[in-house]
Amino acid sequence: MQNLSSEQIAWLAATFGNRMTTRRVERKLYSHDIGEMPSMIKPLIGTPMADALVQPASEAELLALVQWAVQENVPLIPRGKATSGYGGVLPVKGGVVVDFFRMDKVLAINIEAQTATLQPGIVWEKADRELKKQGMTLRTYPSSYPSSTAAGWLAQGGAGFGSL
Repeated sequence: MQNLSSEQIAWLAATFGNRMTTRRVERKLYSHDIGEMPSMIKPLIGTPMADALVQPASEAELLALVQWAVQENVPLIPRGKATSGYGGVLPVKGGVVVDFFRMDKVLAINIEAQTATLQPGIVWEKADRELKKQGMTLRTYPSSYPSSTAAGWLAQGGAGFGSL
């Protein structure tokens, strides 16, 4: 069952074009993460299913999406690579899964302050390669360094095996 109205779907389609889908197979694929939910938890969350998927390509698109979602009372579920097994990317109330695949760049590196500004969908390994070009490296990162995203890791608390 899809909870979005035809007007809401039309807005998403007009805003994101071919970077939006409501196809059932893709909604199902984006409605779980890498881990299997423990059997005791499954009855509490039901069968999560996204209503739509979008891939913003800029901060401006993301801002427009968030403003629309607040106005329309539509849940947004941010998603990086879904390498966590904690259920953080499950659309338990339906809504729109926001895949950060296209927002995967290093925006700025400040050597003096030893900081970097990253887009949410950048994979740690890619970020580290860009930092190394400036003679820098990451101080901490997850064991899923080759595949997990910066925002996803931080959203999960920045902890896990290999992160300290």
